[in-house]
Order: sequence, then C-alpha cells, then structure tokens
Amino acid sequence: MAWDISGTYWAPCSCKVGCPCALGEMEGDHGWCSGTLAFEIRKGAIDGVDVSGTKVVLAVDWPSGFLAGNGKGRLYFDSRMSGEQRSAVEGVVSGKKGGALEAISALVPTFLAPKEASISIQRKDDETRIKVGDFGELVSTRMRGASGEYTRLLHAAAGFRDDMFLSKGTGTHWKDPDLRTWESSGHSEEADFDWTG
Repeated sequence: MAWDISGTYWAPCSCKVGCPCALGEMEGDHGWCSGTLAFEIRKGAIDGVDVSGTKVVLAVDWPSGFLAGNGKGRLYFDSRMSGEQRSAVEGVVSGKKGGALEAISALVPTFLAPKEASISIQRKDDETRIKVGDFGELVSTRMRGASGEYTRLLHAAAGFRDDMFLSKGTGTHWKDPDLRTWESSGHSEEADFDWTG
C-alpha cells in the first residue's frame, strides 16, 4: 500500500557547520560521523494507518561518514505512539518502504532494537529543542545571512530535500550505551517535508 507523510525534520550531527557529508565527502569532521534525524509527522497515513501527530528519532553512528555507509542505528519512538503506528513509521524511516528515505536502508545496514522514549519538541524564535527521554537533546537553530534571510543549502550531495535550512546544532548531545556518545560540533539542518511512497 502507499504512504504519504508531511511535517518537519531536524538533523543535528557531530560535525562542524557545513558537514562534509552534506557536501559529498566520505568522511566526517572527526574521521567518523554520528547524527540524528528527528521527525515530527504532522499529517500522514502509512499502509492505511493514521500516523498524524507522531514523532520519531533516528540516531546513527558511521565509522567514516554518512555517504560511506556501514552505519549502525536505532529508532526512538515517542511513548504516545501505538504499536501499529510504530510498525508503520519504522518501515518508512528505515528506508524499507522506498521514497525519499530509501537510501537509509543502504547507508545503515545495522539497526538495533527500537526504544521507546518521551519526545518533546519546543520552538522559540529560530531555535528548536528536542528532548528524547534520557538519551539526549537535539538543538537546531536556523542560521541567517547578512540580509537577515535564513541560510539555505540547495541540492546538497546528501540530503533528503533539495532545499534545506542550514542550522547550528551546538548544544546537541547524545548518549545511548549501545551507540557512540557524542556532542555536536555545530552542524544541523532542517526542512519541511511532504513525501509519498
């Protein structure tokens, strides 16, 4: 069956602003890369399951960089999601149901068992803070150029949208005993999405 979801995603990672992976490099700033993709699905249905109002975070470690693949990741589902919603969303976010996120299935061959966590999203001006249980906090603050307009990254080598907002991820930290513990060196990006598969 088909799926259709719309909302916003935020992607702070361990790299400095201007993550090399987004620009096509095979290696992250530290010789490795860890990152997150946090999804707020405001409206959507997957295989007939209503997933409107759901939240999920994907955290992944790569031994070199995002585009080099061989990642190990885990999905963190908001504790208010039903089992049916989790199963439906997992297929899309893991890339198994194709569409814009299909590349994830190749770049992250190892998925650990999903976890449940309370996920809260707070916005204030240009900053978004996402708290994921005891695992970490994601910070994404939109950057502005000299004109005051938001800085955008167009047609990135590694991006799930062709037009993203370049953001600062400073303050982001992640800790899961089964994954690398890391803090952002400054990079994040965010975008609104409307995807089908």
